Amino acid sequence: MAPVKISHVVSFSSQDPKYPVENLLNPDSPRKPWLSCPQDKSGQLKVELQLERAVPIGYIDVGNCGCAFLQIDVGRSSWPLDRPFITLLPATTLMSLTDSKQGKNRSGVRMFKDVDFLAPASGELWDRLRLTCSQPFTRHQSFGLAFLRVRSSLDSLDDSVVGPSALVSSVLNKVGVNSSPSLSHTWNMQVSEPWIQYTQSFWTICSLAINYSWIQT
Repeated sequence: MAPVKISHVVSFSSQDPKYPVENLLNPDSPRKPWLSCPQDKSGQLKVELQLERAVPIGYIDVGNCGCAFLQIDVGRSSWPLDRPFITLLPATTLMSLTDSKQGKNRSGVRMFKDVDFLAPASGELWDRLRLTCSQPFTRHQSFGLAFLRVRSSLDSLDDSVVGPSALVSSVLNKVGVNSSPSLSHTWNMQVSEPWIQYTQSFWTICSLAINYSWIQT
């Protein structure tokens, strides 16, 4: 399964200057965790991350650092700011109440896969992650994440999204039709949404190409 790079931090609610949120950007480097600000006693920590591209998310590995619960929501950078994200991983326990109060087992690794993800979001293309970390049982210690690794369900990111123009040209060449502005415009009108299923897109293009070829003859 292909690893997906986190390109940058879009927003965050809190961070310790000594343990900033940017520590999540490179999970394989020997860097420090992302922790809440010591003065923040809200018990909740949020971050929104931009992935390098929109992909179906197959696996998420999380290194805990004192969080009791974690929820992961997904969205798209093309969405308007007021559009709500969709829950991929519902609120999941990372630490028990007893461990939280006693400060035990703060570090641990959880590996989530597609069977852990909710159906409306699983298998779709996403390029934004919104993580909500919670620690309601104690307010005496900072908490956060040690690392975050995201992997696509694709074997290779080279097999991921094919651009509309490239896909149109490929199909047209196979049926012996030269690309034209009118057909490209039809494509843009009908299947320009980035989350449309590839199979539907492919057969839509085939149908357009065949019809166009018949009209031309």
